[in-house]
Amino acid sequence: MTVTNNDDDDGAKNNNKASSSSDSPAPEPQAAQPAAPPAQQAAQQLPLILPSNIANLADADAAEALDNEFLSLLPPCILPRIDKLKTLNEKRDAILDEYRLERAKLELKYSNLIKPLYEERRGVVSGEMDGLIDDEAAVGAGGSSGGVIAEEGVVEDVVDEDEDEENGQQQQLQRFGAADGDVKGIPQFWACAMGHVDVIAELITEADVDCLDHLTDITSTDLPDGLGFELTFHFSPNSFFTNTTLTKKYEVPNLLTEDEPILQNVTGTTIHWKQNQSLTYKEVTKKQRKKGGPNAGQIRTTTKKERTESFFHFFTPPKMPGLMEVMDEDDADAVEEAFDHDYDVAQAIRGHLVPKAVLWFTGEAMMMDDLDEEMMEEMMMGNNGGGVGGGSQPQQFTFNPDGGNNPFPPPAAGDGANPECNQN
Repeated sequence: MTVTNNDDDDGAKNNNKASSSSDSPAPEPQAAQPAAPPAQQAAQQLPLILPSNIANLADADAAEALDNEFLSLLPPCILPRIDKLKTLNEKRDAILDEYRLERAKLELKYSNLIKPLYEERRGVVSGEMDGLIDDEAAVGAGGSSGGVIAEEGVVEDVVDEDEDEENGQQQQLQRFGAADGDVKGIPQFWACAMGHVDVIAELITEADVDCLDHLTDITSTDLPDGLGFELTFHFSPNSFFTNTTLTKKYEVPNLLTEDEPILQNVTGTTIHWKQNQSLTYKEVTKKQRKKGGPNAGQIRTTTKKERTESFFHFFTPPKMPGLMEVMDEDDADAVEEAFDHDYDVAQAIRGHLVPKAVLWFTGEAMMMDDLDEEMMEEMMMGNNGGGVGGGSQPQQFTFNPDGGNNPFPPPAAGDGANPECNQN
């Protein structure tokens, strides 16, 4: 849709006048074009000519101007019918609002039922429940000696197997730098689980792993009105930053509907890095020699910050472009790609990592995910060439900013290797 500019038309007229002269040949008359049929004439009226000051109008004013311009092209007898349709649409919206509120209450009810399980999981991972779990394991074992059969030659074999198992356990303990019985909870639980989710793992660098070792829990909380969700990363005291939690909040008005998600706003967290411990930027010192002037030949030292790849950029979304800001196609595609990628990461954390953290830690969820992909590929191959829609398309969302920030853009191209997981 093109916005007309009256100044350009006047300039074109003036240029035509300046370029014309008395000795210039007159333009050849053009052949008359046949009149268009009435239906075609009506169709030619459909493209809207927007007011020239549309860019200066507020959102509501711009929408009203667009609506009025289109309605002015319709026969007057249709307008009451349009009003009736709008009334029906408003009633539908009211019903959907009621549905959203009821569903939000239902989601909250069962979220509260699940919450104690997640809190208990945090206790298991942090080591707070080590003693209780060990006692339960001992009771489950029933004090059995392993069922050694009193036959000649068999006892020695069982002893050898026990020794091999004990040696293997000691080797595992040495990998964590701990003595027997000193391992608390499940070390590197969240770092390993995150490393097994592809869309998350591609953001994690080797430098991030040591910091993620201090990650004690990840929680996802839907907003009470069902219009978004918030991710919270909980950290124990560490040498990297002073924050105890890092959050990322997504405002998605239609989160609880089947429609294409509309991302309205995203807010992150300012990370308070300790001195010289930032994982997102590094200070680079350069020496420069002055070439001219009275101080020629002197060397000065300059320091600047350079961005480094890190998962922790996820918590600092860059600024969204303004609603009326003009962008070329490449810039618009880059913004959309950044939003798509960030939302994929957020939904992977909210919908996969948090609910099934232990299965991602052990790698079982990876195998199930691979099976699902194989089944999907088989279904898509079976549908090729037949029927409508030969397979489902990846979900995308609509960018609908409201003075907020856009999410963290996808990382620079790399080898895509997952960080090393010492639990494997």
